[in-house]
Amino acid sequence: MRRVAILLMLLALPGSAIAQLEFMTVREIFEVINFLAAHPATPADQSSVSPFGPEASETRMPESFADLAKNVLHCYHHAALYQRADITQTPWDRQGQYGGDNSALIRIRYVGAGSGDLYEMTVGLVSRQDQLRTAVVNDNSPTAWNRNCQLEKWTTLRP
Repeated sequence: MRRVAILLMLLALPGSAIAQLEFMTVREIFEVINFLAAHPATPADQSSVSPFGPEASETRMPESFADLAKNVLHCYHHAALYQRADITQTPWDRQGQYGGDNSALIRIRYVGAGSGDLYEMTVGLVSRQDQLRTAVVNDNSPTAWNRNCQLEKWTTLRP
């Protein structure tokens, strides 16, 4: 129980989203996004598709995307409870506005910590070389999103 409490406290720290993302490179993040955009109905249990299954790296892609979306969500809404996310557009049509090389538009559904109501935010994810940044396009929560989210600025990710 103590470990869970400590983990939750660490997740609430402002820089924790960046620390969590540093386990993946920008290239790996967009490999996951491009794979899932091409295979939107990727099942959680790959063995149900084929007894031979896909490559090991592909089986982690839905989990990796969920981890990415959770980290983005918690950067903007520290106490929100992640529900699910999907890729609505790749490349994002506003990528050029940010001078990026790769981009995606991600829809994240979450439960507000105080209200328990379901909300949705749409976030643009843009990369250039080994840097990543996000931009909130829409958020229907009555609670303002954290404008000091570190991902709002170009952030260098190191593996």
